Amino acid sequence: MKKQLLTIAILSSMISASAIAEEIKNDIDMSDPTDVSTSVGASYGNDGFNIKGQLMLSKKTATSGQKSGIIFEAKNVFDEDNDTPKFSGMVSHPTYGSVPTFNDTKIERSFRLRYGTINTNNGIGWSADAVFGDHPFYGNYAVIQAGPVMTIPVTEDLYIWPILYAGAVVVEDNMSQLLPPEEAAATNMSSSGIDIASTVMTGMIYTRYTLSEHFWVLLSTCYTEELQGKSWHDDVSDGGLQMPSFQGEIAVAYQMNQRQNIRFNYKTDNSDDTDDSYWVEYNQAF
Repeated sequence: MKKQLLTIAILSSMISASAIAEEIKNDIDMSDPTDVSTSVGASYGNDGFNIKGQLMLSKKTATSGQKSGIIFEAKNVFDEDNDTPKFSGMVSHPTYGSVPTFNDTKIERSFRLRYGTINTNNGIGWSADAVFGDHPFYGNYAVIQAGPVMTIPVTEDLYIWPILYAGAVVVEDNMSQLLPPEEAAATNMSSSGIDIASTVMTGMIYTRYTLSEHFWVLLSTCYTEELQGKSWHDDVSDGGLQMPSFQGEIAVAYQMNQRQNIRFNYKTDNSDDTDDSYWVEYNQAF
């Protein structure tokens, strides 16, 4: 009888442990923009081929709800449609004096690195976000920001995630292109290679609505404004960075199973010199 009770106790413990492990293993919500899992994704659209990967650094356990991870994205990996003129320096014109030249072409490839951590018990966390790209006037640039994020369940099917970022825009020092080499050296205005162009703040909100077991919609909107330094959205000719202040993106997804989905994405902004983007994306979680 004691052996039978011992056997039942051991089996019960094994079943309970297995159930907990399975619950932790299956605790993945690919429609949640703040959820953390190890995954890879690839997409293609009118702006080229994109890849991304996510690595879970810490996961939810039976005693802790904290999850954290890093995400890496590369957009337009093959630098397709790189026909945007890029500033290449000033030359002397007999009539107009110093005039800008645009003999180079802007690289359309960009990279993004993001770290995030979220407490699944209270829905509060924070993330750090860095975007690296090529500017048609300033050359290589990086937008590096960090801030808090919160999960707000509105209804069973409707969730929102507000995020508030603050950080800085770092650009190449291109004073040597604006002035002849001897003048640039004489003015002593050149830095050691990079300049902090401005400090900025970004307000972002994700909204997800679950249509059914296999379909969901995710909408993201964000607005960026400078706090100090160069204007985020003013034209370069007016001393600004000439970046879109508003961006909106919508994704309609078919969730094949808990670890695979296909998304149809559309993105727009208020910039005058960029077209709207659309792409099809496949994601696989592990």
